[in-house]
Amino acid sequence: MIKKLLLFIAVIVLAGYFIAAVTVLNKPKEGQICEQVEILIEDSIKHCLINEKDIERYLIRNKIFPKGKTMQEIDLLKMENVLKKSPYIDQATCYKTATGSICIKVSSRQVILHIISNSGEDYYLDNLGNPVPKSSYFADTPIVTGEVSKQYAKQKLTTLGKIIQKDPFWNKQVEQINVLPDGKLEMIPRVGKHTILLGPPNEFQKKLDKLKIFYEKGLSQVGWNKYSDISLEYKDQIICTKNKE
Repeated sequence: MIKKLLLFIAVIVLAGYFIAAVTVLNKPKEGQICEQVEILIEDSIKHCLINEKDIERYLIRNKIFPKGKTMQEIDLLKMENVLKKSPYIDQATCYKTATGSICIKVSSRQVILHIISNSGEDYYLDNLGNPVPKSSYFADTPIVTGEVSKQYAKQKLTTLGKIIQKDPFWNKQVEQINVLPDGKLEMIPRVGKHTILLGPPNEFQKKLDKLKIFYEKGLSQVGWNKYSDISLEYKDQIICTKNKE
């Protein structure tokens, strides 16, 4: 019992020593100048709405870029709050190093659809259903056209966009989604000369699962260009219209 107690105390003391050592080693020296700013953007390949230079310019414009300032005068929390106000940044973490650097880690907002409505609105929709203004960089997402308001996009299309984004097959196959005047949906695929009639904006997963089975067992046998329309509007059935030859 005494041995266990002594072992426990020794572990606590060692843990405290290591924490103190790490804290001291990473604490910048008094008066040390920030000589380098390291910026890391998570998922920068998939969600390329902003890059390192954009973040640097954004911080300079907001008069909070840390390079050249003393480490003591750099307000990390203020930097994080300023970065989070960017329309392209979801989360931001800033910290100091003992070598006189400031590290900035950000995650960009995850866009899932590109909305181009008949009313002239042109923006991205993120995975929470919120609009994201277009940037100078291109995000490879399906384009949504037609009678689509911001409210409709958030309430009706967010789920569909997330399903398409997470599924490798649909991510490659769906090129365009069109919202008809009555609120029903149709999709234009990248492969095959047909239009997919989704119908009302509901039960997206069931409809796409049903279509994938039809692709695998039906179109793979008769050819991808046999039909002009493939309708998923009706429960437990798929109705196809043949192309005119």
